Amino acid sequence: MPTRIFTLLLLIGFFTACTPENPTEAPSFSFVETVTPSVVSESATPEITPTAIETAGISYRVAAFYYPWYGNPDIDSQWIHWTQNNHIPPDDIASDYFPALGAYSSNDPAVVALHMEWLRQAGIGVIITSWWGQASREDQAVPLLLQIAEQYGIRVAFHIEPYNGRTPESLVSDIKYIYEKYGSSPAFFRSTTSSRYSPADQPKGMFFVWSIQDQGINDFSYWQKALDEIHALPESGLVIANSLEADWIRGSHFDGLYNYATLHLEQDGFDWGRSLPPDSLYVPSVIPGFSAKRVGYAETTYVPREDGKTFDAQWIAALGTGIEPSMVTITSFNEWHEGSMIEPPQFRLNDGNSYTYADFGTLPADGYLTLSRQWIDKYLAMTWPSTYRARIKITTTSDWTTLNAVSGGAWISPERVSASDSAIMAGMEAGDRFLLTQSLADANAGKEVEMTWDVMLTNLSADQGLILQIDRGNIGKTQVTIYNNIGSTPVEVQTFEWNQVTTGRNSHQITIPSELLINSNP
Repeated sequence: MPTRIFTLLLLIGFFTACTPENPTEAPSFSFVETVTPSVVSESATPEITPTAIETAGISYRVAAFYYPWYGNPDIDSQWIHWTQNNHIPPDDIASDYFPALGAYSSNDPAVVALHMEWLRQAGIGVIITSWWGQASREDQAVPLLLQIAEQYGIRVAFHIEPYNGRTPESLVSDIKYIYEKYGSSPAFFRSTTSSRYSPADQPKGMFFVWSIQDQGINDFSYWQKALDEIHALPESGLVIANSLEADWIRGSHFDGLYNYATLHLEQDGFDWGRSLPPDSLYVPSVIPGFSAKRVGYAETTYVPREDGKTFDAQWIAALGTGIEPSMVTITSFNEWHEGSMIEPPQFRLNDGNSYTYADFGTLPADGYLTLSRQWIDKYLAMTWPSTYRARIKITTTSDWTTLNAVSGGAWISPERVSASDSAIMAGMEAGDRFLLTQSLADANAGKEVEMTWDVMLTNLSADQGLILQIDRGNIGKTQVTIYNNIGSTPVEVQTFEWNQVTTGRNSHQITIPSELLINSNP
């Protein structure tokens, strides 16, 4: 028996002895407290000996994307996934990093148990396992995941991937299948949270659906019939779509959105969360970095870890929108191909072909487990800003106009009240910017279009005004009216008009005193 596997079995035996046979069953989005044993690794990589954690609880409000698709000859009679892009394991693998556990098999109980231990160490209560359809290799890995996750108090949700032949109809069939085959396991993740399309607080499964837009290009209602069927199931379900476009919620009735990986934080960020309609689930995903050079990804996808600073910046941005996340997801626990994992790697290992695998820099092998724990604790301790109902009416005779918040606050949970039939676009862009357009011919003819939205204002300060920016084409004018909507009837606060031609986007900033938006009697 190889030394690594023997050591693993010793470790798992120790961990299993320290784990209660029947851990306390916890309701959705609550916490289980336990003491996490120290993890001892082989001397081939820096020791994984985390700082003692006095209260090592896990949170079901934090999940990590998990990949059960790895295989090796010892367990699976062949190498699986580690060989991508013509790599030759065991030393030469399809990753910029090398696992502390070596090129392991996802079907090795000892490996899965240590994964669960590391998840507990990080404070993560849920894994979202990659799932490629009924009877797929990833489907066959689920029973072992559930069995061992149950021993550690970890819950398992499903990441439904775009397998060959996936359709809206098959999505319904898949969720029925998952409920029937795995729903009886105590480790099957259920949440009592509700959404606009699944309003009951009964426990229900949460399902993540990757790459929805590739099958419903330019048709935001593509999945609606399927989602309505899923919501009508006895257990209903929360179905979270991989998209940054809120129209997938309005059109297809998804319960929320997740981003999976934001590679260019300064460009994309998490402002998309502010565009989600009321009673939708904001599920941001944070990455520690992204490095997939050895599997052939473009250089533009590379995101350096910067000794944990990238992870910190992602958490700050995800929690800084003014919206309380329904869940925070970490991308990923063990996506080794894309180098986004928090699972411990080996350090200074060579692949035998002159490549030295990357590591975590100044952080130890379990550094991202520790950082995850720290950020989860901060997240759970956060208080969220008060919100105030407002109404915004935008009218224009230009061919296009936009309105966005610059500083002093932000709007979230937009709900459109009305829009002109002749408007080409009466919605949002760039996450949280209102956009109203009409044809150039109508604008040249002096025609007017309007739209009205109800929003919640957040991060307002009583001693600072809310600064908005109007942009507009070179034709006509734009009028913006702001209403205080805290009471039973909207009360007009201020109206602004902008008809000048300057440079660029013809930008014009306006300021509304915050007290007019905060007080119920402005």
